[in-house]
Amino acid sequence: MRKLLVIAVAVALASLAAADLRAEEGSELEISGNVTTLAGWQRPSKNPNLGADGILNDALAAPGGLTTDTFGFFIDQVELDLAKSFGENIRIRADLDFSPHRVNAGGGQVEIEQGYVTANIPAGNGIEFLMGRFNSGIGLDPIDRNELSTVSFSTVHRTLLPHNITGMRFGYDFSEATRLEAYVVNNLNGDVTAPGTAADSDIPSFGFNLSYMWGDEGNKSWLKFNGAGGPEGPTKKGWSFLGDLNGNFAVSDAFWIGAEGVYRQDDGGLIGAENAQFIGGQLKGRYAFSDVWDGTLRYSFVWDLDEGQAGGIPAGGLVPANPDGAVGIGSGLGVAGTMHTLSIATGYQITDGARFVIEGGVDVSRPSAGGGTGFTPGIAGMFAYSF
Repeated sequence: MRKLLVIAVAVALASLAAADLRAEEGSELEISGNVTTLAGWQRPSKNPNLGADGILNDALAAPGGLTTDTFGFFIDQVELDLAKSFGENIRIRADLDFSPHRVNAGGGQVEIEQGYVTANIPAGNGIEFLMGRFNSGIGLDPIDRNELSTVSFSTVHRTLLPHNITGMRFGYDFSEATRLEAYVVNNLNGDVTAPGTAADSDIPSFGFNLSYMWGDEGNKSWLKFNGAGGPEGPTKKGWSFLGDLNGNFAVSDAFWIGAEGVYRQDDGGLIGAENAQFIGGQLKGRYAFSDVWDGTLRYSFVWDLDEGQAGGIPAGGLVPANPDGAVGIGSGLGVAGTMHTLSIATGYQITDGARFVIEGGVDVSRPSAGGGTGFTPGIAGMFAYSF
């Protein structure tokens, strides 16, 4: 019996030693994420006419919310982020999003937001090589709602910009302030159009992010220029491209101004008509009243110049089934016209990682072909916990 006990203790000590050795060879698994829940109401009080109308119509409310009063409680997402490093040069990451109110292109309710492997190439300051699925980095808004100072995403973010893309990316830091990222990807519509199908060409798309950052730690300002383009339709002639200039500027320790402007064009071959052109932008100010209270005022607009005109096939707008957004088919307002959104929000930091935000706003839309001006007011609250 004693011999068995000695052997068991020896095996246990050997296992602990082996575990310590593995910990030295590779880092521990890093686990983080967030749980984001919402409640909201919106009312199309007059002439609802565009699919992106409403504070809840950014992948929350069903399309029926376009024409009827909508009130509901929502689980925006439960996100689980896993990351692990292998030595100093190799790192893997997977971000998994679970949401009962979003259905991805494959028909499921689990979205792989990110899933990639990175390697550091020892050249100059070090070149980051990444392959897999990753955030596009385009635009002023973050990808995850819990990182917003408002409840809703801007109209620009949810109707004009790609969010998650699949391919490979190179990143290089020229200095601590300046970074360039260049990538080649399957397409720029979140892989809703699968590569190798009749709806997508066999030529990949491409893009870049150039950013500059300055200021003190914890209160930095940044300016970013994004560009992307590629053949997003079944023919090699059907190209989409965009340019986005955005920045966030620290005016003081308590006041920040964010601004964004974007131009995008889809070749006529994508929608069977003339080129579809889009112009959009947003301006927002955020003020910290104290260490826990802040307020945000935001104005955004999208001008869909000529989508869905006679002879064309309307792209259909960004619908809740496609939270990734799109640069090619399936984006824009779905009909030529304009949408202006004005919103005001206030947030309270309950404790570290826990935040509550309430936002009220109104969308004002007007199709170019007539039909009257539409007004869609709404109010929503968000509770987000990050761990």
